[in-house]
Amino acid sequence: MVRFLLISLFSLSISASQSINQDVIAELNDMIMGDSATQALIVSHNGKILLEEYGEGYNKTDFVTSQSIAKAFYAVLFGVAIEKGLLNELDEPIKNYLPVWKDDERGKITIRNLLEMKSGLYRSESWNEEMFLSSNNLDFALNVELVNKPGDLFEYNNVNTALLGPVIEQIFNASPHEVLKKEILEPLEITDYGLWKDHALNDVTFHGIDMAPMDFIKFGQLYAQNGVWNGQQIINKQFLEESIQPISEGPGEFYGMHTSIRKITETKRLLVKEGFNGQYLFVIPEHDLVVVKFTKYLHNRDNGYVISLGPMDYLLWLPFSWLKAIGEAFAGDGETSTEDTSDGGINMPATMSVKDKFNCPNTTTDKCPPVQKMQDLVFGLVEAED
Repeated sequence: MVRFLLISLFSLSISASQSINQDVIAELNDMIMGDSATQALIVSHNGKILLEEYGEGYNKTDFVTSQSIAKAFYAVLFGVAIEKGLLNELDEPIKNYLPVWKDDERGKITIRNLLEMKSGLYRSESWNEEMFLSSNNLDFALNVELVNKPGDLFEYNNVNTALLGPVIEQIFNASPHEVLKKEILEPLEITDYGLWKDHALNDVTFHGIDMAPMDFIKFGQLYAQNGVWNGQQIINKQFLEESIQPISEGPGEFYGMHTSIRKITETKRLLVKEGFNGQYLFVIPEHDLVVVKFTKYLHNRDNGYVISLGPMDYLLWLPFSWLKAIGEAFAGDGETSTEDTSDGGINMPATMSVKDKFNCPNTTTDKCPPVQKMQDLVFGLVEAED
């Protein structure tokens, strides 16, 4: 009942005119750009750019990396599938798309369970971040054990999004990257991007989209515009609206379908797509407000988009904590020139080394004051006028 009341509440249109609080936008600018780790800060309201700032040595054409913001890009493809008539039911079991799980208890997990992060699959203390440096991400995901009844427990888990990949491939009869390019990037007129693959050349879906910061603004506007772009309904409106409802409650947030809702009142809500080490996409759909904030990115595009530890790939059997330390060590100190970051064959989306002030390792969002302050400022940017 609560779920349907919330859906009704946020289906209401906001008719009052709105203005940007200039004091708040100035404070947000000072706070974000005052951090030497920041690469980009952009504020868009009603489709107009109000603030666009870049860190020293960077400009609007330089790529940033999504980290886990990418999850939302692949999740909305199910809304695209519904709009195109390729998918009728989110409650369909994934065994219909994963033959290897046809006679497996895990095959009863539904598409909705994966989207809501309620699969019941095992989650390590690092949210199965280990999968990032595994030799084959898809094999890793397919070998995770079921430990809870699907649909019962919300747990943010990278494996859920990794498993969306083969389902997308079956629905669209194309690889996840190709589907993303055709169904989202092309309509948004995004032509310059990098999409990461794992060591085994699987398309990565739980992280790994590199683009210019302004292109992430475009994606955020899809949420603010009910899935419509240039008059075309790209993402099914009902799917999108359902995906941004506070379906589950986690530490410091509500969670919909691959969307975090961090602040909520009777008239607006703050949607947050967050990526490792300080990557943020904020949307207040009721006010057509989109904000992105990214940390400095160190990847050289010439190195391509296949994850590799170079000569150390043979160390992938080591514990994840060791591999993570190796990756951070080779990423540098965050001030290294982006002209040469090959590091003897190591290739990954490396923001690990940048000491972002808006990152509190090993804590939840509600226990990270800098993130709370940033979210409060973004939420206070738009004021309704009488």
